[in-house]
Amino acid sequence: MRDLVALCFITAVVFAGPLRAEENDPTEPTDADRSVISTCIAKAGEDGADTLRCIGAVSKPCLAEPDNENTVMMAACLQREATIWDERLNDDYQALMAGLDGDPKDKLKAGQKAWLTVRNTTCDVEGSFWEGGTGLGGATAGCMLRETATRDLSLAALRAYLDQ
Repeated sequence: MRDLVALCFITAVVFAGPLRAEENDPTEPTDADRSVISTCIAKAGEDGADTLRCIGAVSKPCLAEPDNENTVMMAACLQREATIWDERLNDDYQALMAGLDGDPKDKLKAGQKAWLTVRNTTCDVEGSFWEGGTGLGGATAGCMLRETATRDLSLAALRAYLDQ
């Protein structure tokens, strides 16, 4: 009986670990993370500052945490912020598409498709410098963050211009 209890305990510990890890996925952004980016962009707009300074607003503090000084957590910090920028990019793109018709809409769609190809190729090239090394994940995640954030800021600026 004692062996059965021990086996049940070990099984519970083994299977509970992954469940807890999923609940606290370090690549998953929080609402507070999203707010950091939104607040930074709003403040930059008020100050007349460059919104590019907002890139890294979530990942830099995450990377500075002592427990995140390994390649897995570095990539997770970068991915967490990249997810926020990707969400923003999709929202801005959809809003722009909804407000356009005809040729401008077709050109935006073609431009977005071309941009995706360029982004993915750019990040593949940057990642290739690290193939076989531990820096591959971080290099690729950092590139995806930078390229996606930059594209979102461009689309957001176009959206703001068209909304005037």
